Amino acid sequence: MSELIVRQKGRLRLMTLWLLWQSPKRGIDIIDDINKMSWGFWKPSPGSIYPLLNKMVEEGTIERTSDGKYKITAKGIEEIKEILPIKQINSIEDSIQELEGLAQFFKEVEKNKLFEYKERILNAVKEIEEAVKGA
Repeated sequence: MSELIVRQKGRLRLMTLWLLWQSPKRGIDIIDDINKMSWGFWKPSPGSIYPLLNKMVEEGTIERTSDGKYKITAKGIEEIKEILPIKQINSIEDSIQELEGLAQFFKEVEKNKLFEYKERILNAVKEIEEAVKGA
């Protein structure tokens, strides 16, 4: 298995745990949420998400509820804490760190993929500039 595929599977696992930490979800909801979070750059296939969910249920990091949704367990929360610290935006400092991370993300994304989102990104930047004017 190539290194890239292994890294993607690792990211998918972490993102799935993080999404389930937020709220219980169906597999299709996880696929859609990842697609939205990546602004359409990554949409996991059902052939990658459902085997992962089954494996995670077997491992005890998530469980399936009676309504068919998946939810994170204490073991799953512990895995996130060890690998990707859970951090909610609770302060201006947290927000600035999030913005700095987004800026780095945009620098690394292929420019042709940003083109269709350019106006939305620039509008968000303008809104932030307006919010901090005169501070």
